[in-house]
Amino acid sequence: MEFKTLENCSVTEIATTFNKAFSDYFIPIQLTTDQLNAKMIVDKTERAISIGAFDNDKLVALMLHGKDIINGETIAYNSGTGVIPEYRGNGLTKEMYKRLEQRLEHHNISKIVLEVISENIQAIKSYEKSGFQIKRELACFKGHPKSIKPSWNLKSIDLTAQNWKLMQSFWNIEPTWQNSINVLNTIKDTISALGAYSDEQLVGYCIYDPNTKRIHQIAVKKEYRQQGIGTSFVSSISVDYEQVISIINVDRISRATFNFFEGLGMENNFNQFEMIKSL
Repeated sequence: MEFKTLENCSVTEIATTFNKAFSDYFIPIQLTTDQLNAKMIVDKTERAISIGAFDNDKLVALMLHGKDIINGETIAYNSGTGVIPEYRGNGLTKEMYKRLEQRLEHHNISKIVLEVISENIQAIKSYEKSGFQIKRELACFKGHPKSIKPSWNLKSIDLTAQNWKLMQSFWNIEPTWQNSINVLNTIKDTISALGAYSDEQLVGYCIYDPNTKRIHQIAVKKEYRQQGIGTSFVSSISVDYEQVISIINVDRISRATFNFFEGLGMENNFNQFEMIKSL
């Protein structure tokens, strides 16, 4: 077995192994080459800090990582670790991390972050053996929200011209990697946003992806909560697309946010743990 970075692997080769590895996952995942390429862009994946296990030049396991600076720290994000079924049970995940850590440190990375489905006990134990600790529990929702007529007039907003400092002041919780400001700035040309205004001042916003039907961020200024702004956002998006919408990785410590999505009739379809390892 040979271990090396994915710098010389094509997206097609990575996609083939990714799909085999996740074909029997808790939530089976199958991505086209274009979809995986889009995911890698969103996750800021860098092949120089991503690694694979090769058996006679065949990619049989992989570990994808993105990199970014958040709050002054250079952090790596594990956006996908998978081993194809016939090669499981050989400690490949632990071995990939063991061989990759020195390279991550060379890139001045101080911390690795990942998410794992809370029911995936085997994977959680494997990550814990590699030095990861659970930081927080995250809820994911999917469904058709209740049809409610928006009570606020909403306007499309240009993310490139927005004051993120103001928008952050509306937060109760810190978004996870895939919903972070840095990631959203990377994909700003493909996502959309709605704003709610009072006396021409922004008092709430919602950022969503029309292609994936996923809400990335939703927040309302504290003084304007419980006035139907959040419901107006979700209802408006639901009416526009007439499809199931989703939101991933809501920090369960924010019970109000959890209750909000449940109250709209959306299903808490799975939960994840965010795990962190300091280098």
